[in-house]
Amino acid sequence: MTTPLSAQSFVRLLKAPTDPPYPESPPKIQIACAAWDDAAIHIPNKHELIAEFILTRLLKDKSKTSDNPVIDARYWSLLRKVLDGSVGAGARGIKVWLGSLLNRTPLAPIIISILSLLRDLPVTEAKELLALVRPCFSVLWPLSVHKIGVETLLECLGAVLNVSAELVNNEILGGICEAIVSSYREALGNAGNKKKLPATFLQTYLSSWIHAVSPSSRLSPQLNKAVYAAGTETLFSLDALRASPSSESLFTTLSSSNSPSTTNPAITLLPRLFSTHTHFLRRFRTSLFPTSQNKIQNRENDMRMTSMTFFASCLKLLAGNDLSWEARVGLISIIESERIYASQGVGEVELEVVREDAVRVLEDEAEEEVVRLALDVLAALVRVDYDVIEPVVGRVLPRLILTHSPPSIQKSANVLLSLLLDFHSKTRTLYAYIHALFDACASLPSIRSLVSPQEFYGRGRTSAILAHTHLSSLAQALRTFLTPTQVKEAAQITQTLKNTFNTYQNLSSLIQINELEDRPRKKRRKSEPAPPSTSPAPAQAMQEVDTHALSLSLTLKFAALCLSNLPGSFVTAEVREAVLEAGVWAIDAARSLLCNRTSKISCADQVTGAALLRLAYHLPAWRCGGEQGDMRGLLGVAKMEEGVEGELVLEILRFLFAWSSRSVTDLEMETVLDVALTYIEAQVENTDGLMILYLIAERWLDLVDAQGSKPSLDRLIKLIFSISPMSTRCADVQGLQPKDVLWGVLHNAQFWEMGNIRTSVLAYLTSSPNSLKGSALDQLSNTYYLLLYVPLEYLTKQARVELVRRAMEGDVTISSLLRATTGERAANGKRKRDEGRDLEDMRQTLMHIRVFLQRMGKLGYLNTSDHESARDYVKHLMNMEDNAALREATINLAELFIVALLRASDKEPSASAACASIFCSLAQSGSLDEESVPQLCVLQLVERLGQDFSVSSLPDSIIASIKELHAALTPVSHPNVIDTLPASRTIKVRARYLSFGHWLGVAATSTSGYSQQIAVALLRKKEKCKPSAEILGLLFEELRCLPNVDRGMHLDLAVGVFVFSTEAGDIKSLDEVISSGCKHLSVDDFSHLLDTVYEALESTRFPLAQCVRLVHAATVLLRDAPQGTLKVVQGFFSQCLNLFIGHLQFFAGPVDLKLACLEFVARQCSDRPAALRPVDPGPIHVLLSKILCRSPIHDSTTTPAVFHTSTTILNALVRLRRDLVVHILPHLGMILRQLVSCTRSLRPQLAAKQSRIVTDTLPSWIAPSEPLGVPEARALARLFTSLTTKSVPRAHMQPNTEQKAESLSKPFAKHAAYVVTAHIDAVNDPLCVMRADVRRELEPGLFSLCEMMGTHSRDAVMVSALDTGGKSVMKALWKEYEKQRYIGKG
Repeated sequence: MTTPLSAQSFVRLLKAPTDPPYPESPPKIQIACAAWDDAAIHIPNKHELIAEFILTRLLKDKSKTSDNPVIDARYWSLLRKVLDGSVGAGARGIKVWLGSLLNRTPLAPIIISILSLLRDLPVTEAKELLALVRPCFSVLWPLSVHKIGVETLLECLGAVLNVSAELVNNEILGGICEAIVSSYREALGNAGNKKKLPATFLQTYLSSWIHAVSPSSRLSPQLNKAVYAAGTETLFSLDALRASPSSESLFTTLSSSNSPSTTNPAITLLPRLFSTHTHFLRRFRTSLFPTSQNKIQNRENDMRMTSMTFFASCLKLLAGNDLSWEARVGLISIIESERIYASQGVGEVELEVVREDAVRVLEDEAEEEVVRLALDVLAALVRVDYDVIEPVVGRVLPRLILTHSPPSIQKSANVLLSLLLDFHSKTRTLYAYIHALFDACASLPSIRSLVSPQEFYGRGRTSAILAHTHLSSLAQALRTFLTPTQVKEAAQITQTLKNTFNTYQNLSSLIQINELEDRPRKKRRKSEPAPPSTSPAPAQAMQEVDTHALSLSLTLKFAALCLSNLPGSFVTAEVREAVLEAGVWAIDAARSLLCNRTSKISCADQVTGAALLRLAYHLPAWRCGGEQGDMRGLLGVAKMEEGVEGELVLEILRFLFAWSSRSVTDLEMETVLDVALTYIEAQVENTDGLMILYLIAERWLDLVDAQGSKPSLDRLIKLIFSISPMSTRCADVQGLQPKDVLWGVLHNAQFWEMGNIRTSVLAYLTSSPNSLKGSALDQLSNTYYLLLYVPLEYLTKQARVELVRRAMEGDVTISSLLRATTGERAANGKRKRDEGRDLEDMRQTLMHIRVFLQRMGKLGYLNTSDHESARDYVKHLMNMEDNAALREATINLAELFIVALLRASDKEPSASAACASIFCSLAQSGSLDEESVPQLCVLQLVERLGQDFSVSSLPDSIIASIKELHAALTPVSHPNVIDTLPASRTIKVRARYLSFGHWLGVAATSTSGYSQQIAVALLRKKEKCKPSAEILGLLFEELRCLPNVDRGMHLDLAVGVFVFSTEAGDIKSLDEVISSGCKHLSVDDFSHLLDTVYEALESTRFPLAQCVRLVHAATVLLRDAPQGTLKVVQGFFSQCLNLFIGHLQFFAGPVDLKLACLEFVARQCSDRPAALRPVDPGPIHVLLSKILCRSPIHDSTTTPAVFHTSTTILNALVRLRRDLVVHILPHLGMILRQLVSCTRSLRPQLAAKQSRIVTDTLPSWIAPSEPLGVPEARALARLFTSLTTKSVPRAHMQPNTEQKAESLSKPFAKHAAYVVTAHIDAVNDPLCVMRADVRRELEPGLFSLCEMMGTHSRDAVMVSALDTGGKSVMKALWKEYEKQRYIGKG
C-alpha cells in the first residue's frame, strides 16, 4: 500500500532543483496532477501551491528549445482545473491569493512566449492548446494587466503582430489578441511618459505592424481596426507630435526599409495614415499649435502646413513608383474631405507636382489602369480647388479626345468632365469652357500620336468628351447657365469657324497644286520606271490634311451643340440672325466642297462636308430658301455608288429630309426617300444602311406617311419587317443593332396611328407565300412572331380573318411536316445537324402561331362558329407530339376552343355534339396516365369548369361525356401507398380529380390517409421540397370534397406544412393556396385553424424562421377569412396582440419577427378596419411603443421597414377608425414623439461616451451608422398631415344619426405641442444632427401640427418647455409656417 503524500513532501517535490525530483520518480507535472485529482490528499492551500508551481515553471523554462512547458498541454490543463475547481469553504478568495501570486510571477513573458511558439506547432495541436490557454488567460490577464508596464505591453503587442498566419482567423486566438491590444491602448492612454514608445515602435515593430494592417492582412476586421488604432495612437501621440508634428521619423524609417526591387507595403497604407494623422492634429490642436490673442486662423494655417508637410513626405515615398497612383488618389481625396488645402496658401507646390505627374501619364499614353487612376487624381484635384487644375485644362482635354477609352477610363473621364462642367456652370463661365473645347479640337493636329487618321477619328468619336453623357449635360448647362452677354459672344463663333475652314481649304489646295506639279508632262511608256516624286513627303502631307479635317469636324460638332442650345429667353434678333448666318454659311460651304466635283471626293472633304451638313441641320438654316440645283447636287453625291462614306450619305439624307419637309420646296420628299431606300437596299448588311433606316424610323415617319407613295411605303415596311427579331451583329459606336429598329417601330404608338403606313403593314403581313418550304417557312414564322407585338385592334376585320385562316392552315401543314420528318428520322435512326435545326424552327413557328391564335381568342377575334372545324382542330392539337416548348401554348389554345364550344352548347346542338366528341376522344385516348398534352389539358379544364360553369347549365350529352372522362382519370388519381414523397404532378392530379368529382357531384371514396401520409413525410424530412404547395392544396381539397375525414388532423397538418416547408417552397404560391382554401372552410374549421396557429405562437419553442412564418400565416388567415367569422377574427386578433406585448421575443427579439408582427397589425388595420374593437387600439399602441423604445444594443444595419410599417398602422387608425383613436390620444402623442426621435442621427466625430449617450436613446433596429433618411421623414410628415384630414369611421355598427366627416385637429390640439417639442429637442440636441433634407420633408407635417396648436399653445410652450436654443428653433419653424399659411386672400 502506497504511503499517503504529506504536505511537506509535496512541497519538497515541487521545489526540487531537478525534474523529476528523483531518478525513478515521475515528472513534477504528473505529481501535481495526481495530487489535484486525489481528493483524499489533504494539503493546505493545495491550489495555491500548484498554481505557483505551474506559473513559475512556465516563466523560468519559457526559452527552452525542447520540452518547453509553455506548449505542454498538461500544464495548461491542470492550471485550468485549479482556477475553475472548488477550493473549499475556508480558502481565501481567488483574487486575493492569485493577485499576490501574479505580483511575484509576471504573466506577460509567458504570453509573449506562447504567442511566439505557436508558429512552430502544427495547426491542429495549436488549436487544441489554445482551447486550454483561453480559459486560463481570461482569469489571469484581468488580474495582472494593471501591474504590467506599457513597455511590456508593447512587447505583447509585437507578439500579436507576429502571430501565425494559419491561426490568425482562429476565434480563440483572436479573443486573446483583442484583449492584449485593448489593454495596451488603455495603458497607453493612461501612461504619463510616452516619449520612448514611438521610437521603440518605429525601430522594432513598424514593419510587422504595416503587414498586419495592410489590405492583404488576414486579421479579422475588428482585430485589424484595433491593431491599427494601437499603432497610430503610438505613432501620433501627443509627445510624438510635439517632437515631430509631421512625423519625419516615420518616413525616415519607411524609406530605409524601402527596397528598389520590391513594392513598399506601406504605400497602400499611406492614405489611411494621412487621414489618421490629420485627425490627431485636430485632436491635439490646442497643445500643438498654441495661439496668441485667440488667432484661430493662424492655428488652422499651422495645422494645414503640418498636414501638407506630411503629404509631401508621402509623395517622396511614392516617387518613381508606377503602382502608387491609387495611393495618390486616396491622398488627394483626404485633402479634399478634410479641407486641408486653402487657396493661395500652403501646399500649392505639392499639388502641382501631382498634377504634372497625372498629365504626363496622359501624354505618354500609359497603361489603361494607370491612365484611369491619373484621371481620378485630376478629378480629386478639381474637388480640392479648380484653380489647381486650371493651368493644365488645355493639355488634358485634347488627351481625353485622343486616349483610347475602354469602359473603366470612360467612367473616370466622365467624372472629371462632370466636375469641370459643374464648376463652370456654378461660376457662370461656360463660354470659357466652350472655348477650351474648341482650342482642344484645334490643337489636335499638333499633338496627334502616330496613328492613322481613321483610328484618330474613331478615338475621337468614342471619347468621353463626345459621348452622349457629356454632350447632353453640356447642352443642359448651356440652356440653363449661359448669361445674356455670353449668348451674344457665343453667336460670334461663326468667324472662328470660317477661319478654321479657310485654313483647311488652303492646306488642301496647296496639296492638290503640289500633286499637279509632280505629274509628268508627257506620257511615259509602261516599260519605263515611274519618275521619283519631287514632293518630299506627299503621304505625310495628305495625312496632315486628313488630320485637319478631322479636327475641323469635331470643332463643328461642338459648334452645332453650342449654337442649337442657346437659352431662348436670351436670344435676341441679332443673335438669331448670327445663328442663321452660321447655318447658311455651313450650307454654302458644304455645297462648294461636295458639289460640281470633277474628281473623286477625298476622305478629308467627305468628313468636313458631313460636319458642315450636321451643323446646318442643327441650326434653323434649312428653313430658309435656296436653289433647287444645289440641293440636287447634294442628292447626286449620295447616289454615288463608290467612294462615298456612309457618314456623309447619312448627313446628306438627313439634311435633305429636313429640306424637303418645308412648306415651300422644289425638292420632293419622294425623291429623297427613293435615294435613301435604294442606298439601304444596297447596304442592307452594313451599319451605314442600318443607320439611315433608323433615321427614317425614328425621325421622319410622319413625313414619309404624309408624302410617300405606296410603292415607297411598301419598300420601307419590307425593309423594316424583314429584319429578324433575333438578329445580332457587331454593334457600331452607338451600339445599334438591326433589331433595335424593328422593336422601336413596333413599340411606337404613333407608328400604328399612321394610316398609309398601316395599310402597307397589313399588306405585308397578309401576303401569302406559295408553299411552306425554305424561305417561305421563315417568312411565316417571322410574320406570326411579329404579330405577337402588333396591337390587334389595328388589324381590319378582313385581315384578322385572313391571318386566323392562314394560322390554322399553317398549323396543320407544319404539324404534318413535323410528324413526317420525325417519323423519317426515327426510321433512319440518324439525325443530321441541319435536320435538327429545321425541327426546332418548325416547333418555334408552331408556338408563334398558337400564341397568336390564343391572343385573338382572348380578344374575341377568333371565329368558333364552325363547330366541326373547331372540334377537328382541338383533336388535332391533342394528337400532337409532346414537346415542352409547345405544351403550354397548345393547352391554352385547346382550352380556349373548348370553353367557346361549351358557352355555345346551350343554344346550338352542333356545339354540344362537338364538345361531347372532344371529351369522349380525350377519355378514349389512353394517354391520360402519363404527363401528356391530353392529361394536362384535362387538368387545366377542370379548374376552368369549376370557375365558369355549373353542371345544371350544360346539356346532358356533355355531362355524360364529362363523366366518362372522369372515370378515365380514376386509375391515374389513386396512387399507391407511398414510402417517399411523390412528384408534384402526382399530387396535383389527385387534387384536380377530387375537385372534378365534387363539381360533377360524384360520390368520392374516403382516402384521406394519402394526403396525411405525404404531409407527415414532408414534415419528417425537414428538407427542401418542391411539392409543398401541392401538398397543402391537396389537404384543403380533401377537406372540401371528401366526407368522413379527420378534419382536425388535416388542419393541423396544413399549418405544419405551411410553416415548416416555406424555407424551400415558393411563399407566394403557399399564400395563394391558403387564400383559396380558406374560402371553403366552415366557421368551426377556421376557428380550429386559428387556434392551432395561436397555440404554436404561445408555446414559443419554435426557432426564429418558424415564428416568423407562424405570424405570417396568421396574417394570411385574417386577410382571407371566410364569411361569418367576424367574432372569431376579432378574438384571435386581440389574443395575438396580448401575446405580442407579453413576450419579449416579439418586440425585443430579431428584427424579422418584429417586422412580421407589425405587418400582422398593419394588414388588419388597413384591410379590415371595421373588425377592430375598442379594446384593440390600446395594445396596438403598447406594441408600437415597445418596438420604438430605446435600447443599448443595436443591429448592424438599419431596417426602415419597421418605421414605415409603424406609420402605416397609425395612418390606418387615424383615417379609418377615428372613433377609436379619439379615446387614446395621449398614447398616440407618445408614439409620435418616439417616431420623431427616431429621425435623429449622430453628429460626426463624437467620442465613444458621447455617442453612447445618443445611441442608447435609439431603438434596437436602427444602426447608429445608418440613420433614417428622406423616405422615412416623408412618411412621418404624411402621418402628421393625416391628423387634419376629415374622414368617416368604418365600423359595422352605424349610429342612428348620419355621421359627418371630421378630423382629429380639435381633439389632438392639446397634444400637438408635445410632438412639436420632440422635434425641437431633436434639432436642438448638441450631440445630434437632423439633415436639411430630412427637415425639409418633415415641414408639411410640422405645419399641420402648428395649425392644430394655435398661438396660445405656442406661447405656453415657449414659456414653460423650451430653453433659449429651443425658442429660436420654434421661432424659425413658426416663421416658415406663417409664410405658407393661407390667410384668405387670393
